[in-house]
Amino acid sequence: MTEEAVLFGARQSLAGIVTEPAIAGGARVTKAVILLNAGIVHRVGPGRIYVKIARALAAMGFVVLRFDFSGLGDSAVRHDHLDFDRSSVAEAQEAMEFLHVTKGIENFLFLGGCSGALASFETACCDPRVLGVILINFQTADSENEEVSPDLPTRNAAHYYWKYALFDSKSWRNLLTGETDYGQVIRVLWFELKRRHKFKKREQPRPTRFEACLRSLTVRGVQVVFVCSDGDPRLQDLRECGGLTLKQLCTEGDVALDVIRGADHTFSSVCDQERLLQVICRRINAMRRDAGSRSDAPTYSDETSSCQFLQSSSVMQAGTNSAQGGDL
Repeated sequence: MTEEAVLFGARQSLAGIVTEPAIAGGARVTKAVILLNAGIVHRVGPGRIYVKIARALAAMGFVVLRFDFSGLGDSAVRHDHLDFDRSSVAEAQEAMEFLHVTKGIENFLFLGGCSGALASFETACCDPRVLGVILINFQTADSENEEVSPDLPTRNAAHYYWKYALFDSKSWRNLLTGETDYGQVIRVLWFELKRRHKFKKREQPRPTRFEACLRSLTVRGVQVVFVCSDGDPRLQDLRECGGLTLKQLCTEGDVALDVIRGADHTFSSVCDQERLLQVICRRINAMRRDAGSRSDAPTYSDETSSCQFLQSSSVMQAGTNSAQGGDL
């Protein structure tokens, strides 16, 4: 396995790392996986998880490119005033073109977390070269707007109450003994009532843009996998935004949803990273196979496997433009 630092794009301003498998006999790799930045974290990913993902997928025979969007990590800023929603898709397409020219690869899988998941989704919607996407803690339009909303603290408190405090005896004891912030409880209840009413009010026969795009991808045969941490509010956002369309497509096996129990938004523990890596490898292996055999992997699962420590994928081969180990 080799890792090479590269610059690409129209201005040679996008910095990335290409991880390649050791292929015997000059065999040609036909598919590549491209990892897109999770939020503002540069190409190593939260907790270096992108490094581990890239090396694991290279060990499976994929060429993997993880790079920084403009203005992140080692990539230069843009000067054309293009907004991120459009520039991220344009730069993802530049990444595909780079691998096509340098490696002869024509088909691609995308993987991203949070805003990187949204960029992966949008790229797949507009580019037929994308065969599959793995979307980690997918950021819907609603969840993106709520990140800058003054209601964000109340939203996070609501998630904590419904997910954890409701089943915690200590929380109930505090409630009954007057040690709870009753004002916050009332704000949370009112917030949830408004949120649920808003969701029911917008339920219409006409699908949302997200639902229409999701169905369009499945019609094209693009394999879509959502991976969500159980402790992230975006899981509920996804279910609400996807509505009946998401449920139907999961039931039909056209879309997969994996929920990793007990994990936080960034999969910060080694145990959670291991479980995430297992899901990713299983799903991408399924994407590589013929569509007719995708039934081997269930379309909905709650990952509860025991924790195993990550093992080094392989030893980096030395080379003039190659990097051995370390944070790249």
